[in-house]
Amino acid sequence: MALLLTVSLFNACDENIELDPISQLDGANGFQTKQDVDAALIGCYGALTNGNYMGLRYFALPDLYADILTHTGTFPSWAQFANRNLLTDNAELRLMWQQVYIAINRTNNVIAAAPGVNDPSFNATNAVAEARFLRAYSYLNLLLGFGGSPTGYNQANGVGVPLITTPTITAKDAEPKNRATEAEVWTQILEDVNFAVQNLAANNGVGRANKRIATALKARIHMYRGEWALAETAANEIITTGGYTLVPTNNYANIWLTKNSTETIWELQFDANNTNSIAFFYYPTTLGGRNEIASTTSLRDAHEMGDVRRDVNFTPSNPTAKTRKFTRVAGEDNVQLIRLAEMYLIRAEAAARLNKGSAALADMNIIRRRAGLTDFTSTDATAILNAIEKERRLELAHEGFRWFDLRRLNKIATAGITQEFRALWPIPQREIDTSAKVIAQNTGY
Repeated sequence: MALLLTVSLFNACDENIELDPISQLDGANGFQTKQDVDAALIGCYGALTNGNYMGLRYFALPDLYADILTHTGTFPSWAQFANRNLLTDNAELRLMWQQVYIAINRTNNVIAAAPGVNDPSFNATNAVAEARFLRAYSYLNLLLGFGGSPTGYNQANGVGVPLITTPTITAKDAEPKNRATEAEVWTQILEDVNFAVQNLAANNGVGRANKRIATALKARIHMYRGEWALAETAANEIITTGGYTLVPTNNYANIWLTKNSTETIWELQFDANNTNSIAFFYYPTTLGGRNEIASTTSLRDAHEMGDVRRDVNFTPSNPTAKTRKFTRVAGEDNVQLIRLAEMYLIRAEAAARLNKGSAALADMNIIRRRAGLTDFTSTDATAILNAIEKERRLELAHEGFRWFDLRRLNKIATAGITQEFRALWPIPQREIDTSAKVIAQNTGY
């Protein structure tokens, strides 16, 4: 059976059409050389750039579900996110779910095939580590959206997602699988990211996973799990030895206006031949967009006087209420997946939760000073944690973090959600129906 493999990075347009892969490798004969495996790895990144994943939906829709974005367009499926009233047949959920599993299947193929390439010049362990990093990233994203508990993550009896770790090549491989528990999915994520940290090369090229990127993802994973000492250690390694520096205050917008800045840890690459629809969804029709989403006034008003992030998060004019993090309507904006500011905020929160108030203040104030603000000085533990949460909202706005922060902090009411079950997105109804209900729906839907 033919194994389809996209070897150039592509996007899905706003009409949700499916693009045919431009080449394919036979499941029995592919992955014979290191060039085959590298093409397969490029295909793994291609799955991330798709508009149904990090090319638009998997970070824009969580921000719409929270308090970062408001709906100004016409898509009813997007309106459901804005209204916090998702239905099980929501097309966006189905497209995101399917695309993340496409990404996982591509990594599974690399993991299975790379060790069999007989070439002394080929580092199979590095290739497997790169694929396992990408698999950990995708399972983390699935778990954040569709799994966990109504009150957060890494709690007793949390629900997971179907856990698939072998390639889907034959019809039997595609038979539906029960949902794993949340704990089982976390175990797989941790095994994959730890393998990546231990085995990835220091440099695999721009935009591709390496040891530092895997360590940064590890910090994020431990944060969501509430493992604060481990989160602090991983974030500290990136801050102190990663070689990254924060972009200065007066050039703050250049983190996005330029590409691959000194602050970038992992940035998804786009260009004229590999575009996305992100700015197109933000921008008004007068500037070539479709005006589907805009920044909320509550986000604008959360900024203190003099905060340089305000005009980046909520543009004052030409156009109004958009973001300067995505400005190229033609679709050439890169997407920040991990950057240094996040590591400072993870280390700050970890320190605060470990009763290291002065260390927490030091890291948070690094981010505040870069934003053009004065230091936060309260030594009250709760006040520090609330201030860090606010800094995460403002610093990471339009990057897809806010909803998952509200979930892990059990603050979904902040987004106007009063029905606890809506903390978890529903499993797409099509997945339940085609699995003959082997895949169980989240409670409440």
